Amino acid sequence: MEKKDTGYATHLTQSELPVFFLQLGANTSLFFGHVLKQAALSHGLNNVYVLTDTNFDDYSKYNCIDVSGYINGVKEFDKVYQHHSINPYFFEKACFDRWFIINDIVKELGISYFVHADCDVLILQNLIPVFQKFIKGKYDGTMMFFELGENSVTSGHTSFWSAKLINDFCEFVLAKYANRPAFDKMLKDTLAGKFLDNKNVSDMILLDVFRTEIKPNTLNLLSLETEGISFDFNANVPFNGCTYYFECTPDTRIKKMTKRKDGLYGKVAGVQGAPIYSKFYTLHFQGYLTKTLIPLHTSAQSAAEGLSYYLSAKSHNLVRRAKLYKNKVRDRVRKLIKK
Repeated sequence: MEKKDTGYATHLTQSELPVFFLQLGANTSLFFGHVLKQAALSHGLNNVYVLTDTNFDDYSKYNCIDVSGYINGVKEFDKVYQHHSINPYFFEKACFDRWFIINDIVKELGISYFVHADCDVLILQNLIPVFQKFIKGKYDGTMMFFELGENSVTSGHTSFWSAKLINDFCEFVLAKYANRPAFDKMLKDTLAGKFLDNKNVSDMILLDVFRTEIKPNTLNLLSLETEGISFDFNANVPFNGCTYYFECTPDTRIKKMTKRKDGLYGKVAGVQGAPIYSKFYTLHFQGYLTKTLIPLHTSAQSAAEGLSYYLSAKSHNLVRRAKLYKNKVRDRVRKLIKK
């Protein structure tokens, strides 16, 4: 397929807060179409950007940028990258590459601030009011992190960035990989379980080290929970990284959402007296089974569309459960044969 001329610099510079979704390769994340549609409904169609290297026609209704022209940073990182992960090379490397690609785009198009969201993140609310009230003029961006003693975990699956912050992070990653003693120490810490037992050297571990060593001027997005604003760390985990533990559904074991006119709310677990609810601005559907539940939390525009979403989610969930059960039985049979 001929590559589409997709870079719309005028739109990007006019958008106060563009949201970047990066999708590399032909294998699209499950229900990515629902994710984009929800982002457009919540945050505005002109503010949603798909950064990709293929399937351009699939994203023709959105602002779309062909990332093949923004790989200068990736080429520099190629010179120093070492693979220390049980995840496939392409997956782990692509997770790093996205930050260098975005940095090149931001530099060329003169973007001041943007939001990065993973392809399994539903944006449920307009993020511009949050940006204007809590971030603009105060912070260079945000991160999501929580700590347990001397150990910690940091994520960027939903994160606000300034041009300065993304450039500082990319320079930090390059320097860390190029400095053999510094990299070896980080690798040793990783294998020892310092990052809450995440033992693959990933971009999220580099983000955590960047946060703790450089101490950038960033807001912990999870801390907005005290304002009644929740950015989801992971839908299938009741604790959201700040104070609250949320009630979960008994069957799917994800945070239980209550739908109101102005959005989705999670109910805080274990509260005596009047119940406490927090409004969720995003939901992060990480996990093989969890991703199938994305349509159930997407804003349907009609009863027919709502029914379609429900059936799609349930059918995909059943198929994946069946695959997991089949694999479990297969593994048990193999163990018995070996005995």
